Amino acid sequence: MPKLGKCSSAAGRAAVLLQEVVSLDSLIAIYIAWIVAQTGLSAPDHPPIHFVTPAEMAMRHGSPENSGLELQALYNRDEGSIYLPQGWRPDDLRQKSTLVHELVHHVQRSNNIVLPCIAAYERQAYELQIKWLREEGVTDPYELIKTNELGIYMVSVCRDGS
Repeated sequence: MPKLGKCSSAAGRAAVLLQEVVSLDSLIAIYIAWIVAQTGLSAPDHPPIHFVTPAEMAMRHGSPENSGLELQALYNRDEGSIYLPQGWRPDDLRQKSTLVHELVHHVQRSNNIVLPCIAAYERQAYELQIKWLREEGVTDPYELIKTNELGIYMVSVCRDGS
């Protein structure tokens, strides 16, 4: 058998990366179809996905990197882009549910859904994330995503200036 050189190993890494991108693209298509089936909204184009460091995630969120906030993902409404942590894994149920959550925001934006404040968009995203996790067989989705009904209420209620 011939010895693989650097070119072959680079090609191999490129093939693995391509497979991961195709897999992520497939997940996005499946999740958008599921969201559309749940909501009756129109299916948008796939959003750009950016993989970023925890520091960049915190900066984009507007919180200090050392705030203790565990950011799973972000949706940028202005760009229509999703930001995932560099270590995001397509085999992790919690992380996949976070992608579902962010895709709900993308579907909301693409369908020009207008709510009284930015926070109000969270209610539907969390409801669908919880429903998706239950369909995936998770008995306590709140425990998995480390929140509860009160926490969801607190992040989804409109406040002055929000």
